[in-house]
Amino acid sequence: MDQASLSSALDRAERALDRIERAAAAAQGARQRDHALRGKVQGVVAQLDEMIRTAGAR
Repeated sequence: MDQASLSSALDRAERALDRIERAAAAAQGARQRDHALRGKVQGVVAQLDEMIRTAGAR
């Protein structure tokens, strides 16, 4: 493999690694948003459960 081919292959590999790192960072952000949303949903469901229990006790 000549120097130009080797350099080109290395550049492609570096760009691929950059894309992988960006995708991994984006996936981490999505997981964090999912976690926050799940927490909010759990809170709302708990409030609804309490309202239902209170209404049933009347």
